[in-house]
Amino acid sequence: MPDDLGKYLIIAFVLILGVAAWRAWQIKEGSPNWPSVEGEMLEARARQHNETGDQRGTPTHHWFTEVRYRYTVNGVTYTGDRLRAFGLNHFDEQQALTEIAPFQPGTKVKVYYDPAKPSSSVLIPG
Repeated sequence: MPDDLGKYLIIAFVLILGVAAWRAWQIKEGSPNWPSVEGEMLEARARQHNETGDQRGTPTHHWFTEVRYRYTVNGVTYTGDRLRAFGLNHFDEQQALTEIAPFQPGTKVKVYYDPAKPSSSVLIPG
């Protein structure tokens, strides 16, 4: 019985990842045609992610970006956190900082939102 539980958990995990990947693909394909509104940047930062790169435990570093912005559609205010459909891993901090340079807190930005689900948005369509 415990072996069956492990199999079900793995299947559930794979299904959840599959749904998330499918949704990101839909956003990537649909977002270039989405309407846009003006929003305001609340937060933009580069974060480091460490992984063990070899058997000796030498860490490898990858950088990714985190953003948070506010926008209003049909009188309802939303907060978004998606820069693009698929996040990018950067090999160094400078690459990550370059990507978020136009999105500093307080700046006005163009937010592309899904007209069928306005809470779904991106700053960089496609």
